[in-house]
Amino acid sequence: STKANIPATVKINGITYKVVSVAKNAFKNNKSITKVTIGKNVKTIGANAFYGCKKLKTVSMGKNITSIGDKAFYKCTTLTKITIPSNVKKIGKQCFYGCKNLKTITIKTTKLTKKNVRSKAFTGINKKATIKVPKNKVKAYQKLLKTKGVSKTVKVKK
Repeated sequence: STKANIPATVKINGITYKVVSVAKNAFKNNKSITKVTIGKNVKTIGANAFYGCKKLKTVSMGKNITSIGDKAFYKCTTLTKITIPSNVKKIGKQCFYGCKNLKTITIKTTKLTKKNVRSKAFTGINKKATIKVPKNKVKAYQKLLKTKGVSKTVKVKK
């Protein structure tokens, strides 16, 4: 299948369970996945969850995500845009490393700091990318993102 839907809940033997995370290495090096939809109950995306998914073009994340793990989208070279939801408090090291076609990033969270955005999180994204950030965070995020691998040619704006 080319589409993955990580639901908000699953029913097993008549019991409904909340899906709260995408496991570490869940789709690592998957050769066919192109689209991922992550349900509203998911809070964490594990390390290497979509590592090397070279055909992954579209990711839709639920608004309750608080943590995106190390190398979660490492070298997802077809990924063109991503929205980081408003509750995200952690972006792991090399999270979007080598996503060379990632041109549009929308950051809705105001909770990012030097400590919770790890090293090289955005190294190797498209040099002509545009990163939209909350208007009260433009200056702080411009500085922060440059220390985490964003090229000088990338535009950070509100």
